[in-house]
Amino acid sequence: MGAPTFAQIGAKIREIRESKNITQKQLADALQVTRPVITKIESGNKAVNAVELKIIADALGTSIDVFMSVPTEESLVARFRAKGDNDTEFLEAVNLVEGLFRDILGQLRIRRS
Repeated sequence: MGAPTFAQIGAKIREIRESKNITQKQLADALQVTRPVITKIESGNKAVNAVELKIIADALGTSIDVFMSVPTEESLVARFRAKGDNDTEFLEAVNLVEGLFRDILGQLRIRRS
């Protein structure tokens, strides 16, 4: 299992924050930053160091370990199935990503030849 991306960490921060009805402003105050910084963290557009992550974990009443787990393939499949096939925008995004992976794999095969 690899390390989580900043986007995955940010998404987990948002998920926990919202589940505990904590506002971005409240979390920002705990971290002594502005609310837009929290927005950037939650969207994966700002890196978070270990000290910041510890402060965030404490403010959310959880541990750093919660942010360090990477979704397994099974959980991703479950999320996909739960989303349903009625969401055309989601399916288009999945198809786009699948196409990108095929292109990348094709390029890797060419380079190895």
